[in-house]
Amino acid sequence: MDSAALTNLSLVCLAAGLTLFVTSRRLAQRARLYQAGMQSLLQLGAKGLEPLDIPPAAWPLLRAGGWQHLQLSGDWFGYLVDSEWGQKPAQPVAAGPKSRGPLAFRLSSGNDVLLVMTLSHSVVGGERRLFADQLARVFVLLLESALRVRTEAISVAMAERARLTLYLQHDMRNLAQWVGWVCADFNDCQQYEGLLAAARRLQKNAPLARERAQRLVASIANNPASQQPALLDLRSAAGNAAHLAGVEVHISGQAQAWIAPALLARALDNLFSNLSPNWRNPGAEKPVLHLQTIEAGPFKAAASEVRFFSPSLQGQRQISPAKLFEPFASGRPGGLGLGLYQARKSLQEAGGDLSAEIDANGIHFALTIPASAPVVASTAG
Repeated sequence: MDSAALTNLSLVCLAAGLTLFVTSRRLAQRARLYQAGMQSLLQLGAKGLEPLDIPPAAWPLLRAGGWQHLQLSGDWFGYLVDSEWGQKPAQPVAAGPKSRGPLAFRLSSGNDVLLVMTLSHSVVGGERRLFADQLARVFVLLLESALRVRTEAISVAMAERARLTLYLQHDMRNLAQWVGWVCADFNDCQQYEGLLAAARRLQKNAPLARERAQRLVASIANNPASQQPALLDLRSAAGNAAHLAGVEVHISGQAQAWIAPALLARALDNLFSNLSPNWRNPGAEKPVLHLQTIEAGPFKAAASEVRFFSPSLQGQRQISPAKLFEPFASGRPGGLGLGLYQARKSLQEAGGDLSAEIDANGIHFALTIPASAPVVASTAG
């Protein structure tokens, strides 16, 4: 090979090397720019923006990546979305074997949200478009994540509202049941003495019924009373709830409970309202409630306990032990199957529990409730 050929080959290699060097530097620089854009997008996601506020906030970053036009249209909870940013291309760029057209994405969530997003870039191929596509996909992922968080939060709120409405429905049923018992007591009075006894029972129960009614009104008005736990006399609370359900009980022992008054009232009201038909049956023995305090142990706090027995009526269908506290499973015709479920959930919310054992004669119930305020460990200053 002569010297001229070697010289030409050297020049070619040098030119190729310079070209690769310049190209690699340009790619590295472009990669750093797009990496910075992606980091800015992620930082944007940490700001907690509403989903529909993300596209306008992200558009400057997308535009820096070469995107010319962003269009967002569709339905957002009944609101017609039709927004665009940038300048829409006058005509489609001629497509080649390695070219890419506009990117289109479809975001949806049930029947509430359906959004279609289209992005148009200034180029149809090459490394610039490749980097831009990745930037756009990070943006779409950010928007989709915000959409999921938003709709899931709504779903959780709706589920919580449905749960509260269900509780409210059962509380209203309990109060209506009490009104029915009062009417039945007065309707059955044939003599003045009986009428006077019914009036005295109504006078005793009226303050309790008014307190329950006020709680219902506050819940219906979406302003439920927020009560802090307090030290309550279980003997008095159990006696009042039983009397409100039209049941006379014998109570043995004394105990106090650390619980919000509304939670204790809901638990006891649901228990006695659910079981009162068994105890109000003519000839049925008065229920006996046994109260005691269980001392604290090495690994558990002191608790108050209430135990009692509810007999089964003759011919009454026995409910399966597995379904006793299951919602919508009722052993009584026309029952909602929520009384025992609500009673147990209320006690669990206070840090207690409600358990039961079924035998051939009826059900043995046991309520446990914290007996005192939790001890907060002090820290040395």
